[in-house]
Amino acid sequence: MSQRFFCGIALAVLVFAAAANVTAQDETTTAAPNDGMLTIGSKAPTLDIEHWVSNGNGRFAPVKEFEPNKVYIVEFWATWCGPCVASMPHLSETQQKLAKEGVTIISVSDEDLETVNGFLDRPYVGEEGQDSTYRALTSHYCLTTDPDRSTHEAYMEAAQQNGIPTAFIVGKSGLIEWIGHPMSMDEPLEKVLNGTWDRDSYLAEFKAQQELEGKINQAFRFLQTGKTDEAIELLTEIANTTKDEGMKMQLEMLRFQLLLSVRPDEASKGYRALVEANRTNGMALNHLSWTVYEVVEQGETIPDDLKDAAFQAAKWAAEAEPNDGSILDTLAHWLYVYGDLDQAIEVQTKALKNPGPAAEEIEAFLNKLKEEKAKKDKGE
Repeated sequence: MSQRFFCGIALAVLVFAAAANVTAQDETTTAAPNDGMLTIGSKAPTLDIEHWVSNGNGRFAPVKEFEPNKVYIVEFWATWCGPCVASMPHLSETQQKLAKEGVTIISVSDEDLETVNGFLDRPYVGEEGQDSTYRALTSHYCLTTDPDRSTHEAYMEAAQQNGIPTAFIVGKSGLIEWIGHPMSMDEPLEKVLNGTWDRDSYLAEFKAQQELEGKINQAFRFLQTGKTDEAIELLTEIANTTKDEGMKMQLEMLRFQLLLSVRPDEASKGYRALVEANRTNGMALNHLSWTVYEVVEQGETIPDDLKDAAFQAAKWAAEAEPNDGSILDTLAHWLYVYGDLDQAIEVQTKALKNPGPAAEEIEAFLNKLKEEKAKKDKGE
């Protein structure tokens, strides 16, 4: 049931989620860094893209050089990337909304043309239920593929960006203004367009974020090589120094998971505080609760106070998100652990009304509960 929870590797991506608090700044003042890395304030590399699959229904010509006083978004994606596909409606909407303001969106895949065309012919159902295709959805902006990866190398590798989707905003003077997830680009894009974007401020923030990401990646390298204690120590250091409360919470949750696997008594000490800190955050509480449940399900012995706190987290999560099937499913599992079979069935029945991607698992557990209830009623 892991599809319902945070992915640990995604922590590195979350570093870039915080929005900058910026003030007006002359667009031409920031000098590009001299360390050779493509970053905020660098001149945007020219584009050498092999296949221009869509062109905004004829609105845009293939781009090589960036024109002055226009704004470009160079976004990297792939057909196999779920978050990339999920960003497509937003990219389409943004392009249609801002085309008259001189904005051009160029999405670049490094896959072969056949693969991309095959994907684009897949059916797409819009928010209002209209049947369409991904080709029609992406026809409003420039969707491209560059199998020789020259553009990927010029942007993603040069900027040391490892995950997709990633968008680069190229400003009116041809410099990189912003780098991040395309779903988070609206505010910086608006400020780049109206001349209030503070590139210097964002550059300082971006460097700090890169340093933090580097530490997180080091923690994962420790984990990959079996150095769990070193990973815990580094995550503790990062959590204690970061000013981003959202990142702090995510790091503490990951740290707890690691402690639970190697030092459960120590893990339980800070667990209730972590639950209390996320009192109204249903997703975070659900993750915390299910993490402990999985340990119990595997037959591991854990302190009673930790188990009770996890049950409380499940109840608070259901209060915060009373119609989320995955969250209700977690609560039903805990009710089963604590012997309340009737209530577990009631909660799981409600969970099945809005199951999300875990529908089969939720239904299977409900059937299990009903079978046990029937046996109990028969006195078996």
